[in-house]
Amino acid sequence: MLSRFAPSLTGYLHLGHVLHMLYVWGIAKKMGAKVLCRMEDHDLSRARPEYEPAILDTMEWLGFVPDFGIRAGLSSSPSEFRQSDCSEYYQSVLQSLKKRGLVYGCECSRKEIQESMAGGITAAASADHAHPVPLHSSELCYSGTCSEKGLPLAGNTVRFRTLAGAVIFQDLERGEQRQTPRNQCGDFSLRDRNGQWTYQFACVSDDIRHGVDLVIRGEDILFSTARQIQLFQTLEAPVPQYIHHSLLFDGEGRKLSKRQRSESITCLREAGSSSEEIIGRSAFYGKLTPSYRPLSLDDALGLISCAGNVSNK
Repeated sequence: MLSRFAPSLTGYLHLGHVLHMLYVWGIAKKMGAKVLCRMEDHDLSRARPEYEPAILDTMEWLGFVPDFGIRAGLSSSPSEFRQSDCSEYYQSVLQSLKKRGLVYGCECSRKEIQESMAGGITAAASADHAHPVPLHSSELCYSGTCSEKGLPLAGNTVRFRTLAGAVIFQDLERGEQRQTPRNQCGDFSLRDRNGQWTYQFACVSDDIRHGVDLVIRGEDILFSTARQIQLFQTLEAPVPQYIHHSLLFDGEGRKLSKRQRSESITCLREAGSSSEEIIGRSAFYGKLTPSYRPLSLDDALGLISCAGNVSNK
């Protein structure tokens, strides 16, 4: 089995990422899986290459060493594990969808889509969750206005013709999930009008090429799982097993963000925190321990091995 850790190059790693890495490496260890590291910098407007060495150095310092992919000291050359280096591959996948008539060009602006929706996510979308999680307020549900206009792909948003019906899948931690992408998001985008690949498309394309069959990620991504499953199935690729874990929030109940540099591992390390202190702090904030104490990586991974109801299915 193969899982992955895939940080975006939009900031330094913070305590929430440490918790995520604990889940990824801990569950992978329990299930006998390997871990690869890739850099998700598909959003070229926000990604900054200077974050990559800092992320890799922090991972190594904490003890999170991937089995495959990009590692500290080996990240200077082009790589299939860095999305900004993989445009030709994504283009080939897109062409396979184009030949089958499964994508189309869309000229609608975000404002136009918002106006056509009359605001917000549909009630049908929120009803899809067997185990509800907070929804993204920025989520739009596209009605397919341009689906039959025959617009060129170049210079326009490229949209995938979402399949009708519900997608039912098993989350190994949360049980059966039921989602209907047509209600949630409609025909979602694979590439924006500026030529940037979207998360949904690049993520699935990468998982197919790399052979990832165990996806461990935060519950904030749970809502988009069915649309990714539709892409896997349309591309005739095996669908991975999914595990969505709980998130780490700050004292005001907000999910930790890379924009909060005061909570970055780089800043905490510069202030004198040890790796054991940071791992222990993340485990405590992530409710893996009842009280704070410094933890070695091995001890923290042991907590993940017996946390929740993860099983090797």
